[in-house]
Amino acid sequence: MKKRNVAILLFDDVEVLDFAGPFEVLAVTDELNNHTIFNVFTVAETHHAIKPRNGLSVNPDYALSTAPCLIF
Repeated sequence: MKKRNVAILLFDDVEVLDFAGPFEVLAVTDELNNHTIFNVFTVAETHHAIKPRNGLSVNPDYALSTAPCLIF
């Protein structure tokens, strides 16, 4: 089965659970199937850290311009 790229968009003032929850669900899906179905990564407008609500700092895996190919 071909792995699917899944980008989780990060931006300033995003709620942490809005990106962390889906990331965890997709990771557990891979673990339950004993093989990788999804290539999950985070993207933001730039490579610079984003500031979600409540002061956490998160570094995206990719900038939008350098992210792996996505099929919509």
